[in-house]
Amino acid sequence: MSEQSRANAARWACGYCFAMGGMVHGSLMGRVPALKNMTGVDEQQLGQALLGAGVGALLAFVFAGALVRRHGSRAITVVSGLALMACFPLLGLAPNVWYLAAGLLLVGLTFATMDVAMNTQAVEVERRLGRPCISSLHGMYSLGGLTGAIGAAIFAGMAPVWHFTLLAVIAVAILPFFARHLFEGRPEPTEEEAPAQRGWRLPPPALIGLGVLTLCAFVSEGAVADWGALLLHQVMGASERVAALGFAAFSATMVLGRLFGDRLRVRFADEALVRNLALLAIAGMLLALFSPWISGAIAGFALVGAGLSVVVPILIGAAGNRPGVEPSRGVAAVASFGYGGLLLGPPLIGFLAEHVGLRLSLLVVIGLCAGLVFKAGLVRRPPKTNG
Repeated sequence: MSEQSRANAARWACGYCFAMGGMVHGSLMGRVPALKNMTGVDEQQLGQALLGAGVGALLAFVFAGALVRRHGSRAITVVSGLALMACFPLLGLAPNVWYLAAGLLLVGLTFATMDVAMNTQAVEVERRLGRPCISSLHGMYSLGGLTGAIGAAIFAGMAPVWHFTLLAVIAVAILPFFARHLFEGRPEPTEEEAPAQRGWRLPPPALIGLGVLTLCAFVSEGAVADWGALLLHQVMGASERVAALGFAAFSATMVLGRLFGDRLRVRFADEALVRNLALLAIAGMLLALFSPWISGAIAGFALVGAGLSVVVPILIGAAGNRPGVEPSRGVAAVASFGYGGLLLGPPLIGFLAEHVGLRLSLLVVIGLCAGLVFKAGLVRRPPKTNG
């Protein structure tokens, strides 16, 4: 097999791993109403349980990078993927909020470990392929989320434990076929990396603004994923089957946006894209929250997905190209803000929902997107110097 064919095979294999992670996410978010009813929790307790996934993700960042460096991105992608599929069905067995939170912590831990490993693999695939592909790989994640959300609508009448088990069995059965095409991905350590591995450090000031914007984008995405189906089901009276279509619409436009995001960046400046797409997300959220029709709310979630689809890739790219900052450190810094937002977002919205109602609590998303509009200039590409 030629090097180009090998790289193409690895790209498809990596794409499957992204899609597998997205399918878990989409399936879980589509069944939030069922998990809420099954465990008998209220909105605030549900928000606290969802906090478990964020805690698990942050714990994973403590050791995931070291595991990838020691064992290679292929091994950690496969092992963490198998562990994720082992933990995922346990959510369907949770009898109360504490078991649900513990299950979500395990899912967050294994998912974030796989996320670090498969993104490391994606960097190597792109390097060997010789052309950009990471955006399309993230599109595969969104495509997996869409598939999972549609599956949640189809299997709404099935107990979550059997739905999640069916998904896990299928994913595990397919994984070995793709895993053999992944690159080993065991990087050689360099002397420059050693000091950075001794402990966590604050990001450079130049990255803090980008990090805050990344937090805004992550919390906005997470709010729709975590609470969108519940808004449709509990506030607007949609059935569980129809409620799952809200996240499906969000995921569908997210897929399209990410698949075509690189083309948009060629034609338009990053600053203009972030500002105008954030305005689109605001319009979509207003429609989702205040439309008198369920179909209108679903259309609103679709607009939010389109508006937010390219924002995070642009923010990460801006951090990786920040003058005077090593690219990997820039990306890691803004990602930590993003995952911190995923940690804080669910309990914040859950707390607000308990006191002012779910519809008004989701106005937070509009405020966060407004921050993206007003501070879009932070993603402006640095001017090229002559000489």
